[in-house]
Amino acid sequence: MKIFVRAAALLLIALPVNSQAQATDDDVALLRLLGVPNTALPPVSLPMPASRNHNYFIGRFQVGYREGPSGRAMPAFAGGIDLQYRGGSVVGITGGWQRRDCGINGSNCGGHALLGIRSQINLMTGGSVFAGLLHDNSATSTFGTELGFGYAPRVAGEVGACAVDFGLPFSVAKRRQRPRLVAYVTPGMIWDFTCGGGDGPGSGKNYKTDFGLALQQVGNRSFDIYLGMQKIFRGKTGFQTGITLSYVRLP
Repeated sequence: MKIFVRAAALLLIALPVNSQAQATDDDVALLRLLGVPNTALPPVSLPMPASRNHNYFIGRFQVGYREGPSGRAMPAFAGGIDLQYRGGSVVGITGGWQRRDCGINGSNCGGHALLGIRSQINLMTGGSVFAGLLHDNSATSTFGTELGFGYAPRVAGEVGACAVDFGLPFSVAKRRQRPRLVAYVTPGMIWDFTCGGGDGPGSGKNYKTDFGLALQQVGNRSFDIYLGMQKIFRGKTGFQTGITLSYVRLP
């Protein structure tokens, strides 16, 4: 009888210890990296140049999916507004929500907010080279730079996450007539660090590549659909996939 009593007592002592187990520094670093809008939401292409006589406002709705370090799903969704200044470069803001990795956060599972700012600068537009390669005189290409900042509170316990990423977006549009098919790729880097509360591991730097396909001017001149993916070159990060729907307010 004493053996059973002792076993029950040990079990009662062990249970709260297991439920309060803390994530490792590597787990927290990965959750910090994957918990910001820079990595939680699907990428979109650098917009093709439009009329220099007008500014264009663009509304976005985004849904992204990736698996966390434990293999559990970390879906995210967000909305945003972009301003394409004089038909060229773009600056935008994003707000949304992402589910935490329940395999690591345990009882703290749930979700957290996503906040982001992104700027895309159009540096060069061409057409003749890719028109010849694709045998399509309407093909155009666009090359530029982009810089993004993302923030998410309480990605792992009390730890808040911030990230800055830099990329070189390149896109090719094969058809001018509707709908226009666009392929895009953005190699780049991302720096993540702890901010906004909690004690986390040191800052990290990782390489990444964003890529995808888009159908622009679907049904009318304002509606675009993007299928985007992202690969971070670090273990336990997998692939991120998602869809973006955007609507351009024409003058």
